[in-house]
Amino acid sequence: MKSWPSITPISIDRTLLHEYSDGDRNFEQELLHLFVDDTQQHLARLKAAISNQNFDMATREAHHIKGASAHVGAVAMFAIAAEIETLIKQKSTSPSLLLSQLETAYQDVIGMTEQWDQESTTLS
Repeated sequence: MKSWPSITPISIDRTLLHEYSDGDRNFEQELLHLFVDDTQQHLARLKAAISNQNFDMATREAHHIKGASAHVGAVAMFAIAAEIETLIKQKSTSPSLLLSQLETAYQDVIGMTEQWDQESTTLS
């Protein structure tokens, strides 16, 4: 099992996000806000599924978070969600440490999104 750092080195790869949005900063912010809102719900469902040992649902939720993270350049979340998905499929160990790291990475994305919102307001 891979060991992920407790502090994520990068929340969002801006280069990837710029590629996906063709450099449209307004679209990037909209995409990030949708991601933050959507991911909050999927994280809650992932935690509940793991707690209830509902491995099918947990796999679907981890997979969804992995894919959504890739689309906004949230590389740390992508990597952690991928590892959680693998662990759940293998039913080998509990992904609780990784789940905690995923939540931390999610909070980092929220912080970066808020920071970008403030920068945009300052530039306007």
